[in-house]
Amino acid sequence: MMEEYIISQYKKETKVLEAVHPRNFDDSTLVPDKDVLSIVYDIYTPVKKSENNLVPKVNILFLHGSGMSRCIWEYYVAYIMDKRPNWRINKIVLMDQVSHGDSAVLNAEKLGVNFDWVDGARDACKLAQNEFFGEASTYNVVIGHSMGGFQALSCGVLMPSLFDLIIAIEPVVLMYVGKGTTGEYTIISRKLHQALLSKMKDRFQSELEYQKYMRTSSFFAKVHPDILQRIIDFERLTLSNGEVRTKMDQRQNILCYLTLFPSAKWLLGSLKFIRSPVVTILGGISKWTPKENQQVLERFIPDYTRDTVPEGDHLLNIENPEETLSKIVCHISRFVSMKSRDTNCLERDLTVNERRNLFNAQFNRFQAQRVDDRPMELAKF
Repeated sequence: MMEEYIISQYKKETKVLEAVHPRNFDDSTLVPDKDVLSIVYDIYTPVKKSENNLVPKVNILFLHGSGMSRCIWEYYVAYIMDKRPNWRINKIVLMDQVSHGDSAVLNAEKLGVNFDWVDGARDACKLAQNEFFGEASTYNVVIGHSMGGFQALSCGVLMPSLFDLIIAIEPVVLMYVGKGTTGEYTIISRKLHQALLSKMKDRFQSELEYQKYMRTSSFFAKVHPDILQRIIDFERLTLSNGEVRTKMDQRQNILCYLTLFPSAKWLLGSLKFIRSPVVTILGGISKWTPKENQQVLERFIPDYTRDTVPEGDHLLNIENPEETLSKIVCHISRFVSMKSRDTNCLERDLTVNERRNLFNAQFNRFQAQRVDDRPMELAKF
């Protein structure tokens, strides 16, 4: 049903992009000076184009969380327009991080032992630059869950003008580290390590064992049935001897939980530089992140809105997709309405004389703000 609905509404294209190189840490790849990773992503463009040019266009990039893949967002692709927004889809892009999904399959013999979360944000920015530029009056929105929420926020720091709106669902930024450590890197307890590994099994003797595990013992046991079926179908790799394995390698999966720091320290110190409005959507019963995580986001992000799905847990985007999607559409619609009232975007290009006159006016205002008769003094920091 979901697949048929997508096909009826969108043209889908799967592409491969060279990931950002070099990576932030040498041990991100096996051969730092040689290995270049790949990113697999899907682009959805509406089959029916709106003839009303007054309706704003929106590009959306979705970023998944640890141990997931781009397929978890297909529910959102299918049903987003059912919410009757006051804007139209220009493009929707779903991306597999370099160690996840189809990207992981391509990068299998190149991945090292360090998945820097900020590198994932750098990859997202590169992808958006490739796909989202070229059309006037189109708003760019990045939406990420958990690790993807961290990366969505990081995009706002790395390239402040790239995304007009950032929506972070249960973003992970400030987390616990091992007692007695400085927080320079993540340390987790052996008990948590074992608990996580039990949810990350990647090899199965049969299809029956695979299906049972994914439905009853994995992280996805409570996921919406349509999304769960898509995860099961997407992750499955059937070997010639009948064994099944997942595209996501267990060791790469656990590495995501061991690599938040030191990147988190960089983001925590950079939140104040995010210029785009930020919305966080939180689960009302979620306990994955400490309360301080939310408090620090609220304190340091300049333009910040907090919203909650009351019955949502940490995986609310795939366990409560209907409520989460409704909130996403609501916040994009509110943003578009505000921008439509304030914007002075030009639908046409400028002549040479218009460009010169515009620069002269901007230069005079800019110079007036930054030149005066006050004595010079050492900058404060």
